Amino acid sequence: MAARSAPSCHLRFKWVYSYQGHQCHNNLYYTVATEIVYFVAGVGIVYSPREHGQKFYRGHSDDIIRYLPE
Repeated sequence: MAARSAPSCHLRFKWVYSYQGHQCHNNLYYTVATEIVYFVAGVGIVYSPREHGQKFYRGHSDDIIRYLPE
């Protein structure tokens, strides 16, 4: 019978195809290096148009949210 333990593998992001625009504001930024910084769920994304690539920052334990003021 096979062992019932979790496999020893890890998932990696290749690309994030989304943008969190609903109920948020001021959540898209440009860096001095003309990269675009934004977030989706609990992932911070830095997009480089020059390299057409993304870097991911996944240190959050919950969604990154900026609510609209009431």
